[in-house]
Amino acid sequence: MIRTGVTQARFGRRCPFKKSAFTLIELLVVIAIIGVLVGLLLPAVQQAREAARRASCVNNLKQIGVGLHNFNSSQGHFPSGVMCGNGTGSTTPQMGAHGGWAWGAMILALCDQQSLADTMQVGNSKVWQDNKQTGRTLISFYLCPTDAAPTVNEERVRWVGAGTSAGTSNYVGNAGTKPIKNTLGVPSSHCAHEDSPENKAAARSYYTGVLFPRSSITMAQITDGTSSTFLVGERDYSSTQHGDHEASNWIGSFGAGWHTEPFHYNWVTIFDEANSNLQINDYDATNPTNTPDCWPVSGCGDPYGVTDADSWSSQHPGGAQFVLCDGSVRFVMETISEAVFADLCNRGDGDVIPSF
Repeated sequence: MIRTGVTQARFGRRCPFKKSAFTLIELLVVIAIIGVLVGLLLPAVQQAREAARRASCVNNLKQIGVGLHNFNSSQGHFPSGVMCGNGTGSTTPQMGAHGGWAWGAMILALCDQQSLADTMQVGNSKVWQDNKQTGRTLISFYLCPTDAAPTVNEERVRWVGAGTSAGTSNYVGNAGTKPIKNTLGVPSSHCAHEDSPENKAAARSYYTGVLFPRSSITMAQITDGTSSTFLVGERDYSSTQHGDHEASNWIGSFGAGWHTEPFHYNWVTIFDEANSNLQINDYDATNPTNTPDCWPVSGCGDPYGVTDADSWSSQHPGGAQFVLCDGSVRFVMETISEAVFADLCNRGDGDVIPSF
């Protein structure tokens, strides 16, 4: 009896503690707090990732700047934005002899790409006929990590036909403040004519930038100062904010179109000072795709025109990055004044540039 009573007393007594659970309201409050914390955290994570990508883009431009400076040290001048001429000493146009190489290919050997440059025989072989495969090579320092561009570009290969492609580049040279012309030199005709001293002098007299067709600009000819003159800047592939720009390719021209004016906007660009055209991230609301003037997949519009697609642009919020002629890299806001922007594109206008 005693044992039974003890058992009843011990096990029959109700436990004084009650196990509780979250109410529905408490659970909803916790979920709401977690949602707020995530909402605060995600922008910070995205900003940190963009900062890392932007730093990588800065390193790309620094490497490009070093390559261009090494070219200048070895040759006494910066390379041509686009290589013209036919290598025969003749003024008769001859397509595809060696013209059409872009500045991006000419510095490969000076940017730890000696093997590729040797294989391609840069400047001494035919860009398209001899380099259909090697010209598609992915070169990491020509790709901005913020831009989700395809590594092979099927757009910036005008007039060659659909399906043609070349290795993508997010960087284009500074040709100055005047539209690229198709009738410079002696005789007054296109880039297929020889790179004679007269033709080079005519190009140098007209263009105000550093990298342009037939260019061979020396440091001494950058009279505004190397810290006040653009050398190379960004161009993105596609953006929901400022349309399609289709980036660039690093090798040069694939096909006979290299000798004509609009083709050169693939590798160099300008700020058209006279017409206030081609500001950073330029965009025409009436042409939301920024359709360039002559794409293989869309046909040709004005064969000697320039569109908003040919401006400098980037996926970095608010502007684009540039390497200047002194090798420094600067982020330039898309809201920069046109006067200052034009001065930065001009190697020798004599204007004093304020801080930017």
